[in-house]
Amino acid sequence: MATYKRIDLEDRITIAAELKQNTSLSEIGRELGRSTSSISREIKTHRTKLITYAMHMSTNRCIHRRDCFRHDLCTGQSHICRKKKCSTCRSLNCNVTCKDYQEEKCSKLERPPYVCNGCLKKSSCALVKYMYKAADANETCTAKRSDSRSGLNMSEGELREFNAQVSPRLRLGQSIHHIFASTPDEFTISEKQAYRLVHAGKIDAIPLDLPRMIRMKPRKAKSIELKVDKACRENRTYDDYKAYIVSHPDEPVLQGDSVEGVKGGKCILTLTWVQWGFQLGFLRDHNNSASVTAIVDHFYEALGDENFRKVFPSLWVLDNGSEFSNPAAIEKYGIHVFYCNPSAPYQKGTCENLHEHIRRVCPKGTTFDNLDQAFFNLLYSHINSFYRKKLNDHSPYDLFSSLVGTDINIQEIFQIKRIDPREVNLTPSLLHNYLSTADKGRREDK
Repeated sequence: MATYKRIDLEDRITIAAELKQNTSLSEIGRELGRSTSSISREIKTHRTKLITYAMHMSTNRCIHRRDCFRHDLCTGQSHICRKKKCSTCRSLNCNVTCKDYQEEKCSKLERPPYVCNGCLKKSSCALVKYMYKAADANETCTAKRSDSRSGLNMSEGELREFNAQVSPRLRLGQSIHHIFASTPDEFTISEKQAYRLVHAGKIDAIPLDLPRMIRMKPRKAKSIELKVDKACRENRTYDDYKAYIVSHPDEPVLQGDSVEGVKGGKCILTLTWVQWGFQLGFLRDHNNSASVTAIVDHFYEALGDENFRKVFPSLWVLDNGSEFSNPAAIEKYGIHVFYCNPSAPYQKGTCENLHEHIRRVCPKGTTFDNLDQAFFNLLYSHINSFYRKKLNDHSPYDLFSSLVGTDINIQEIFQIKRIDPREVNLTPSLLHNYLSTADKGRREDK
């Protein structure tokens, strides 16, 4: 008889192995002692979407591709289209511009076993695939279980009642332990949870109302990041990125990260065009998702659709911070977003290496609160005018200018300019001179 105990990693390894052998879901259920519906639900919930293509075959997934004879849909980008028909072009720009584009989906994925593990045609299939991988399924399940158990497990009424019971007594100098020990039958939560409510600001009493709070040095705790989309990494991991570039080896990449001045103060968003070592920095008051989205929206509106796609690559690799947790707001402009693995900054090495130039001018601990965007425009004018050996003794500014052509004015759009090589300054004196000039200007205005 089937049981309903939790499916663990060992069970998932068995499921993946049996799916590869095209074993039916009912047989897998009998082997694991579970119902067929449980196995079906496990596979559909934790299957992984793969964006892969078949070698030496068309990468176009349009349902009309076999009978389509359209040409040159990527207007103005004829240097990309070298094929006879748009339906056979590997750049897939036509999928964005063609109003009749409709993605073909495999109908077999709508019925058991819902994945391609045992499909004999998957190596020659260009359609989107779904695979059941034991390790990925276990990781996803563990993460979802952790998220579901986080947060406040109290109703608003229960919280108001707890506040009325505890806050007045804390303000009299009583400790939480004293309150719980003297009236143990009045509370349904633990002392530890009560401390969390106080420190989280959920009740009227504040941490300074705790008797020993003034005498104790606060512990350093890892900050809790607010993810706009908790499932933002789904199908956007670094492994997904590596699978994507197999079929798009020549597609340019943009890397995104944040650099803080002082913790909690102003910070900058850095965007790096990897192939040319070209980096820009945008000052933000808060390190949140809204500030990142606002910058992307600004450049899309300023450049227009055609020039935006010409200047900004369609493949972005971003940091894991909460400021990048709203990929939908970026992907609406035809961009593919992927994330580095946690604690793996080397996966966006070009971006990290260029941050060293920032720290040469603004050492760690330097606050950005008294700076403005004009300073970072000046800083990146110097950084991008710095000649690089890996660029065959060219500067990123010169290479990037030649890339976008004469139709787009980099100085006008990004507010940076080319600095004479003899005047490039990447020392703290650049910052000191800027602050001195700004302070002198403020005194003269007065």
